Amino acid sequence: MAKPAAAGALNPVPLARDVRIIGLIGIAHGLSHFFHLIVAPLFPWLKADYGYSYAELGFIMTVFFIISGCCQALAGFVVDRYGAGRTLIGGLACLGAGAACLGVSDSYAGLLAGAALAGLGNCVFHPVDFSLLNARVSVPRLGPAYSVHGLTGSLGWAFAPVFLVGIAAPYGWRNALFAAALLPLGMIIVLLMNRDALFGEPSEETEGANVESNPAPLLAFLREPKIWWCFGFFVFVSAAIGASQNFAPTIFQKLYDIDVPGAAMSVTTMMLGSALG
Repeated sequence: MAKPAAAGALNPVPLARDVRIIGLIGIAHGLSHFFHLIVAPLFPWLKADYGYSYAELGFIMTVFFIISGCCQALAGFVVDRYGAGRTLIGGLACLGAGAACLGVSDSYAGLLAGAALAGLGNCVFHPVDFSLLNARVSVPRLGPAYSVHGLTGSLGWAFAPVFLVGIAAPYGWRNALFAAALLPLGMIIVLLMNRDALFGEPSEETEGANVESNPAPLLAFLREPKIWWCFGFFVFVSAAIGASQNFAPTIFQKLYDIDVPGAAMSVTTMMLGSALG
């Protein structure tokens, strides 16, 4: 009688390798969510320095997400054409450049340009991340990999107000943005140090594991009703979360006379609850 296969034989990819890849992609994803809130926690300083209305301040984030959303539809094709590694590094570079542009801006047009550049960088993460996870992580660990990916996104949201307000309060909002611009640069260095795991040839255990032998036409998914139901759900949920993230601190500050750091913690608390859930 043949001996039963050992548990490790069902998943020959070492756990440490998968954890390394999941961790790197997760941190990069958290950084993209951090940049979703690159301007909102700084609203009190921008309003004090320039006198912009809240509608004008909110439109800066609108530009960020319009650019990010429109370009995200094309980012998947860029990943297929130039590779996930190059695209990810390019996106991180745009995030850093966008934060630096915001930091040196002395006009409303400059702030919009910085937001647009950061939005361009943000658009690459979902196609890049899932492309890398599917290609590099062994199939039995893809479920946890996706969970960690969502978790780090929420933690990125939670970290942004603490980081930005914590620097802006003593050193000014421009220095907070310059400090934020260094984060993508550091992530690029870390990714390049781990390029063998992320950007090398896929292992035999993962290569082709999720590729269909008879792939459907390129845009066939658009005929699936469930795709549009999910799209609609995500639009409304994103609108609610975005409104809360961007304006809850300002509302709490005005209504309850809370100081800026305390009001910013409302977003951190909400996102920590989301991460815990």
